[in-house]
Amino acid sequence: MTMTIITLTTDFGLADGYVGTMKGVILGLCPAARLVDLSHEIAGQNVAQAAFVLSRAATYFPAGAIHLAVVDPGVGGGRRPLLVQTPRAFFVGPDNGLFTFALDEPGSQPWELNRPEYWLPRVSRTFHGRDIFAAVAGHLARGILPEQMGRPISNPVRLPLALPVRHADGRINGQVVHADRFGNLITDVPADWVAAGRWRVEVASREINGLSATYADAAPGALLALVSSGGTVEIAVREGSAADRLGAGVGAAVNLEPLD
Repeated sequence: MTMTIITLTTDFGLADGYVGTMKGVILGLCPAARLVDLSHEIAGQNVAQAAFVLSRAATYFPAGAIHLAVVDPGVGGGRRPLLVQTPRAFFVGPDNGLFTFALDEPGSQPWELNRPEYWLPRVSRTFHGRDIFAAVAGHLARGILPEQMGRPISNPVRLPLALPVRHADGRINGQVVHADRFGNLITDVPADWVAAGRWRVEVASREINGLSATYADAAPGALLALVSSGGTVEIAVREGSAADRLGAGVGAAVNLEPLD
């Protein structure tokens, strides 16, 4: 049997055995699956955070990977179980905006999972991660096709994403889209927008003149701006937390002005 990579992203933590239980379901269906934990420390019910973390990580996995993500505040309600097929990967989880970035990929196809024969025999109202999504991921890994497990749909839920704006005079308006565990504030301003020239960065009424190349370019405790590993502008404090220093988080406005 061909080994298939399945990643897992949840807000479950590791203390209660929920993640391990989902892995047990997957391995019971496809013992050859290779399971990779992306994160189980997503803030509770924070769909947008999970969507961001998954979007940054998924592109680094080989073609054919299955990304199982469960951050599901609407579990047991009217939201649909979803499978998104893209040219390179599969995404399995609730239809609540979690896969917004995958849905924006050219050639993506969403499927409503409506075939209970590919779920566990008994489906609880509170743990679809185990009873539906892990089972579907396991069946995918063993070669069952999306069209066997669901029906194509055209109206999946998407998160309302604000987009950065670049003005004719060179000014850029963006926002913080993620704060990581170090307190780094990651924005939606693309690196190629700031590749040339020097910039003044304003966030939370503070100004930073110039973009640093690395954290080491700043003195310990200094506020700085640089391009993050994900290819967007980031606000940081060397050996500290920009989120704490600035009292800022997701949604905070970030404005850039060319200095040259």
